[in-house]
Amino acid sequence: MILDTIMSIVNTNEYTRAGIIFFVLFIFLRIVLYVAEKVMLKLTRKTKTDIDDIILKKSSMPLTFLSLLISIYFALKGITFSEAITSNLNNVLYTLLAVNIGYLFFVIVDNSLIRLWKKFAEKTESDLDDTIGSLVHEVLRITLIVIILIIILKIWGVEITPLLAGLGIAGLAVALALQPLMTNVFSGIALIMDGAFKVGDVIKVGTVMGTVHTIGLRTTRIKTFDNEIVIIPNTQVANSEIQNFFLPDKSIRVNLEFGVAYGVDPEYIKKIVIEEIGKIKFINKEEEIRVLFTEMADSAINFKAMFWVDDISKKWPAHQEAITRVYRRFYSENIEIPYPQSTVWIRDEGKAKSLSPSDKKFSSHNTKLYPAFGHTYKEEEKEKPVVKKDKNILNRFKKSDGKEEGKK
Repeated sequence: MILDTIMSIVNTNEYTRAGIIFFVLFIFLRIVLYVAEKVMLKLTRKTKTDIDDIILKKSSMPLTFLSLLISIYFALKGITFSEAITSNLNNVLYTLLAVNIGYLFFVIVDNSLIRLWKKFAEKTESDLDDTIGSLVHEVLRITLIVIILIIILKIWGVEITPLLAGLGIAGLAVALALQPLMTNVFSGIALIMDGAFKVGDVIKVGTVMGTVHTIGLRTTRIKTFDNEIVIIPNTQVANSEIQNFFLPDKSIRVNLEFGVAYGVDPEYIKKIVIEEIGKIKFINKEEEIRVLFTEMADSAINFKAMFWVDDISKKWPAHQEAITRVYRRFYSENIEIPYPQSTVWIRDEGKAKSLSPSDKKFSSHNTKLYPAFGHTYKEEEKEKPVVKKDKNILNRFKKSDGKEEGKK
């Protein structure tokens, strides 16, 4: 009785019949896909490569959407529409089907080709093939989009030949509009072929410094040391000065500039600085540590220490440890690190007096011991400047003083 009622409803109401067809067919297709995925998963686990596992995992969503489109298509077959509505519904379904199949094809080809390319690149010594992988990915994506667009135009009955002829008329305008894009594309190809840098290199372009994240057809992405992604158009990169810290190799020099007070033996300073820098564990021991006496400045004698590390990631830690060790060594040996100072002379009635921080430390009777190389330094007493007195000026001051007293 109930079954007869259900069958009568199904036979009389086409929308109910379409809904039942959609529901039953979609559930059936999902069960088939689920069983097929389980069987394929067992087979892929036996293989040595992981490409099939990734393709199987990423194909699940487009295959589910494909089963949904098939269910909708057969469900709508049971409903009577006008010819125009039927044509439009079919075109919509075919369009969605083309996009879905195109995406499924892209997932399979992209994952298989890119991963095979990466494995090939790992076996080669050249770094160029590592960078070409991202370029192949972009070209494949753009090519697939163009093919899908052509298929969709065919589905909707748009003639390609007249369209191309029409594009010929507006070709100049389109070319001008696409000029910046094409400039970036060709600049990206030129950067890759030139080998100025590759993915993973640490570079500096203008004021941006970081690791090359990706090199695309239009832009280059740089990951800064602040964990930020900076996107730069390839034209700007190609026209800028590029500083690559990984070429010709990853080693980089660390510079440390410092100054000490006058009176210390420069050779002794070089010796102890080389000793302290040599204690840093992660510097390049094969390269010579050099300390240069660079300048006799107003307040200090200046030096420059130079040593090497294996790559730029060790540059700042090495610099910090070096400057800390040198400072502690200077402090322990009482080697003075001076600060800029000046001497002011005040003239008072022909007497010259020096106001200087060094007056209390040095005089004709004071000496200072420099422990760096064990001798005393005695500052010579400087000749005081002679001021000539003008008697006429003094007489004028005396007269003016007398007048002031008379007034009081």
